[in-house]
Amino acid sequence: MTTTGIRVVLTAFEGRKLFEEQLPLSGAIERELTSLDGNRWALLLLDRAFDYQVQDPQTKAFRGFEVKRLLIRSRWQGQSVGDAEPTSVFVLIAGDESLFDEEKIDPKKFYFEAWAMCQNEKKG
Repeated sequence: MTTTGIRVVLTAFEGRKLFEEQLPLSGAIERELTSLDGNRWALLLLDRAFDYQVQDPQTKAFRGFEVKRLLIRSRWQGQSVGDAEPTSVFVLIAGDESLFDEEKIDPKKFYFEAWAMCQNEKKG
């Protein structure tokens, strides 16, 4: 099933406080990407960007950047992003937007900051 164009909302589940403060987040699935390990990820184009910061493990310096897109993938067997039923998702944040242009993405190049609940956006 292709999820391109489906609108979803992410709500809090478990994660870094800095990310949870941004929730709820809504947006549209821009396209699907495949990772090096063969998993399918949904690239979520957010309705509103937010500022984020991470700490470099070696230098301990903080680096800030704007987040416009997130990578999400269902954590639950047999459920997918965009299904009628809500699902728990992995949320990956890219410190560099060019990571989305790679033929096969390497999840280790992204920041894993949280799990979230993902559900189709209600029309109304």
